[in-house]
Amino acid sequence: MQETSSDTPLARPPYSAIAPIYDKMMSHVGYKRWAKYIGRVLKKEGFSGNGSFLDIGCGTGRFIAEMRQLGFEGDGCEPAADMLEMAQKRLPKNTFYLTGLPDLLKIPDNTYHIATCLYDTLNYLEDRDAFINSFKRVYELLAAPGIFIFDVVSPAHCKHYFQNYVDSEVVDDLYSYYRESHFDDTKGLQYNTIRVFAPEGIFEETHVQKIFQFETIKRLIKDNTGFELSGCYEDFTFDQA
Repeated sequence: MQETSSDTPLARPPYSAIAPIYDKMMSHVGYKRWAKYIGRVLKKEGFSGNGSFLDIGCGTGRFIAEMRQLGFEGDGCEPAADMLEMAQKRLPKNTFYLTGLPDLLKIPDNTYHIATCLYDTLNYLEDRDAFINSFKRVYELLAAPGIFIFDVVSPAHCKHYFQNYVDSEVVDDLYSYYRESHFDDTKGLQYNTIRVFAPEGIFEETHVQKIFQFETIKRLIKDNTGFELSGCYEDFTFDQA
């Protein structure tokens, strides 16, 4: 049977078609646990006082909302307009910027002492130049003393959990999705294809992530940026990654 035009998915940019269901897709993520852990990291590094921060790649703003419960007021930036709109609705009094790495346009320099970039956002930087330029830009916009907290996925994690991984879910009466993931170990690239079935039609997003070795990341930071690497930890611990 030939596939009809109505069955052919329309290509969409990352985090556009999935925006309406993103929070439900990420229901397994412990945002509260993440906020408490980041609070512990800040305290360990001497940033124990309440303060403002910038969350880079803020998505729908859930992490910022959890950090607010700990006394930290956060703004956010996000290159996907559909996601940013949801963040603004969640936190109408906060400032949000429609921009992403490596440029971080329109964000004023020397405004935030704390910057965070979580949930694999840095892995969307597909080459070393983009990675270096992103760190240089964050360094520029931070006020002194400043701290940048980020997380990345390791090649071992991708090979173990996302090599030929398939996932699907009926989210509610209106939406469902089907996701396929594959890790190309030779290129260090993680591919995620997500097909969304929505009232408006069928849409497909392709996400490509570059998975750097930890030692490569450390070297790029040390040799090319003004940052000093203070720690590299396993999930939710202070154990060496």
